[in-house]
Amino acid sequence: MPAQTVSAGSAADLAAAPASSRGRAARALLRGLAALPDHAGLAFGAALGRGWARLGLPRVRDARVNLRIAFPHWKEAERERVLVESFAGLGRSLVELAWLGRRDPRMLAARVEIEGLQNVEAARERAAGAGLIVLTAHFGSWEMFAAAMAAHGFPIVAVQRARDDAGLDGVLQQRRRSGGASYLKRGNAGLGALLALRRGNVLALPFDQNARAQDGLLVPFFGRYACVNAGPVRLAMATGAPVLPAFLHRARGDPMRHVARIRAPLVLAEGDGEAALLENARRMTRAIEREVREAPEMWIWPHRRWRTQPPGEPPPPYRRARAKY
Repeated sequence: MPAQTVSAGSAADLAAAPASSRGRAARALLRGLAALPDHAGLAFGAALGRGWARLGLPRVRDARVNLRIAFPHWKEAERERVLVESFAGLGRSLVELAWLGRRDPRMLAARVEIEGLQNVEAARERAAGAGLIVLTAHFGSWEMFAAAMAAHGFPIVAVQRARDDAGLDGVLQQRRRSGGASYLKRGNAGLGALLALRRGNVLALPFDQNARAQDGLLVPFFGRYACVNAGPVRLAMATGAPVLPAFLHRARGDPMRHVARIRAPLVLAEGDGEAALLENARRMTRAIEREVREAPEMWIWPHRRWRTQPPGEPPPPYRRARAKY
């Protein structure tokens, strides 16, 4: 399908992003990628990702560390295959981010099949007009997930971490919003998330990122403790909103197509104490782990997932320490 340009209003919005060298570079890169024919763009993105992995550029070592934690009994060649293909997926996802707002939304709908709509309908009936929580991860083309759901008539309010660079963050947020979804910034999203659920919206919560010890809960993930943000768990327990795991899988053999798999709502532990909170964090994390085990090449292995550890337990040997999470 030929490229569709954004409207004048959307273009003006993109141009109004806060200026910074990273923001300007990101805007130029996304425009260049969006100008490529679709098949060529995805092929370029995949080649870029594979080259990045094979050259051992930033975060590749961290991805190898994570794969050894998750799959210690695999042969090194199999871990390396998953690592290279995960970076290829990241490259394709970058190209698809560039498409948002510059392709016909009907294209997104045509390229994404949705499995599990019956789970959404059952959850809506149970919620009686209140909202739903979609539990998701940085899996497959997650930037395209919210836009594809919106194109199918399921507008989503998604929570995303803001970038440290305001200019870069402005470019990314504007491109994401041009896909038809709404976004809340993680860290101060609590009230907005609560209001979204009360209004009957579908709230998408990524639940696969490392949290600081003071903000999180330590639960097993691939056999080793990982720290998850307690906020989504508290929100689900406080509101009683159904929690549906949902992930966008890239179709095997056809990188242009995707399958959004919406799982049945999780059964959460009852109660409002710390034991129930921790158990529900475990259940939500297990849902993420099951999906990653099913298609490990689609997860974001470069993320320093196991950085926060219990007191006295050293973190994995990631490339360098970071102050922010």
